[in-house]
Amino acid sequence: MQRHLQKLNTLQIQKLVPSEIDTAILPVGTVEAHGASCLGTDNLIPENIAAGIAERINALIVPTVNYGITRSVYRYPGGFSIKPSTFQLYVRDVLDSLADSKFKNIFVLNGHGGNNSDLKSVAYEFHREKKANIAVLHWWHLCADMTTEFFGHVGGHGGTDETAMVLAVDPELADKEAHDDDLAWYFRPGADVYPVPGSVLLYKEGEGYPNFDVKQASEYREKVVDCVGEFAETVLNRWRKLGL
Repeated sequence: MQRHLQKLNTLQIQKLVPSEIDTAILPVGTVEAHGASCLGTDNLIPENIAAGIAERINALIVPTVNYGITRSVYRYPGGFSIKPSTFQLYVRDVLDSLADSKFKNIFVLNGHGGNNSDLKSVAYEFHREKKANIAVLHWWHLCADMTTEFFGHVGGHGGTDETAMVLAVDPELADKEAHDDDLAWYFRPGADVYPVPGSVLLYKEGEGYPNFDVKQASEYREKVVDCVGEFAETVLNRWRKLGL
């Protein structure tokens, strides 16, 4: 069945929600530099994961919040950023609309680390005031152990894991010929630098460079979808078992 809410009409939604479907997935990202991968990396990845798990958890995918809070790579060409206060208000309005449309369970599928703390704050206030179930999923954190096992090292911003996910969406969106290891910067937590001197950020020195292996990328994408889907399914089943 069609899982994208914006491709359904209002009569279909009236019939489906909440009697047949009470769960929504909201992808959230931003537009910013990712080395030789496309600017929309943080939007395309959660959208792709959402498409992979929607059937498993019987959910509808709602339109993506495409603009987020970009900080360290904001000044690289093509970067966009939203003030945290604006971002929080906007996301909260979207969540309120979902609750008013009778969705009981909401999974916010986040693709951008700069959004993490603000999404956490919005989710808590929404849950407390609307009495709705909400989970904010940061896919790269959820899949960190699997990523390390799969690649043999940790990922990074615009690095092995994100580039692999982009390649799985469309190989033309990550340009191997444009990549240079000098685009990478080892991101150390002891310093805040704006702009950070590299649009590929490594979280462990010497590890996490993109490898542009399309076959491996497809295999990795399947593991990410399974990892996130399993977690979301577990959360959903627990909510229901506990009568929440």
